[in-house]
Amino acid sequence: MALLVREALQHPVVSAASPQVLTDGADLDVPVRWVHSSEIYEIGPLLTGGELLLTTGLGVSGADAGARRHYVRDLAARGVAALAIEVGRSLPAVPPEMVDEATRRGLPLVVLREVVPFIRISEALNTLIVDDTSARLRLSERVTAAVQAAQAEERGLAGLLAAVGQLLGRPLVLVSAGGALVSAAGTPDDRAAWRVVESPAAVQVDVVVRGRRWGAVAAGSPSGVGAGGSGAAGGAGDVAVQISDDDVSAALSRLAPALALELLHGRGTPHRPDQLAARLLADLVEGESPDTDLLVRAGAAGFHPGAADVVVGVAVDVPESRTGLSLLQAAARSTGSGGTVLRGRVGADVLALFALDRPDPVRVVAEALTAAWRRAGEPPLQAAVGDAVAADRGAAGWRWTLGRARAAASLASRAPAPPEAAGRVTTARAWALELLLHENGAPVADIADSTLRGLRRWDARHGSDLVRTVETHLRFGGSPSRTAEELQIGRQAVYQRLARIEELLGHPLDAPDAHAALLVAAAAARLARTPSP
Repeated sequence: MALLVREALQHPVVSAASPQVLTDGADLDVPVRWVHSSEIYEIGPLLTGGELLLTTGLGVSGADAGARRHYVRDLAARGVAALAIEVGRSLPAVPPEMVDEATRRGLPLVVLREVVPFIRISEALNTLIVDDTSARLRLSERVTAAVQAAQAEERGLAGLLAAVGQLLGRPLVLVSAGGALVSAAGTPDDRAAWRVVESPAAVQVDVVVRGRRWGAVAAGSPSGVGAGGSGAAGGAGDVAVQISDDDVSAALSRLAPALALELLHGRGTPHRPDQLAARLLADLVEGESPDTDLLVRAGAAGFHPGAADVVVGVAVDVPESRTGLSLLQAAARSTGSGGTVLRGRVGADVLALFALDRPDPVRVVAEALTAAWRRAGEPPLQAAVGDAVAADRGAAGWRWTLGRARAAASLASRAPAPPEAAGRVTTARAWALELLLHENGAPVADIADSTLRGLRRWDARHGSDLVRTVETHLRFGGSPSRTAEELQIGRQAVYQRLARIEELLGHPLDAPDAHAALLVAAAAARLARTPSP
């Protein structure tokens, strides 16, 4: 924060001079730009505003009341932050006409009753001012660097918001002039993003596109600080600096042009390879891409799977398509398949095909996409990675992995997740049972009840969680310790639940002929609680 008059008077070196404010109602929350001392009566024209002026009153000691009033009036007109007079050497007391004129002009007039060398006061306070100014400049430089890095890496709107929001320690939200929530960073969901925009404490800066106000970017209160408070930011090797609303406004002013450029880029006509990629993906989804020209069309779009590659489909449900496309490109770079990714927007989804020759390619793509999502500031999205298929399977295989990814993403956005499948990035294989039941239109409630009827009744009567315990225990290889960790209960509690489960089922949980049926029934029980799409 800038050094205020109030804070300057509370500084130990100034408080040693026993300061007392003589002007009632004067604003002490005025920032001090510099501390200066002078005994010259005509000092006013040499000042530029914002100074804390220290004087013994020598320049006005021999002046009459009118001249003293003029002296105070001139300082107020110059925008001086405050006038501090040390009494005793030149003036035995502050003349009443000076107090009266300062009160009229709203100029803080302070009497210093003890002698403290002005050089000590100036040195201490001006050092604070210089340090604060340097910190502001370093913050400004870091904001500029963060914006440029996000632009260079094509992180999209969400990536730009995240880069600056992390420096400020505040959530950032972009809204259009029409009231649409476009993108956000640092908020867990849309509801929290709207709370940022609607908060009276929010700092907002307009985003101007082609000379017209397009919308605004808003910054909320810093994490852990109440509305209207200040946050702190710091970088490696730098002293943490308090972030004021003025600092936030300055940072948003640097961010706004980058957001405008990103919006213009998103509105512009896509490059031809991007257009070809989106058309090919759309034809694959709609079943209209024959094998005869598949590789030719893919190559024209920059997608070149090798003979030994497998193809993995990805579906991303994201409010702002540019963010989804940027995340997919960043994930492709980290998997080593930067030249073999096909991406584009199809309908409401952003879709992609990755081609790579790596062990467990589904895990590789999922981890790369998760890492890219975190680097971009964890924008709101739901993504799913499909099953791997040999590249030479052609259109049917590519369509199949895309379909698996889209179906998994749809289920993940509305159904309770199986163990280890929760999160913004999931995989079709984690939802294999649910997809099987969903695709075949199975009567999930009947399937769940046929195997787990006794457990479901027990859970309903006692508020227990036996059905979830069955699924978790089986999915984690029958390990009581891993089951306990996932359910966040003690191992003894797991043993007690397992005993109750086997009693109600009438057979051991590890019975080979019951294992598959129990897993399918537990998945069906979760789907039975899922609302229709």
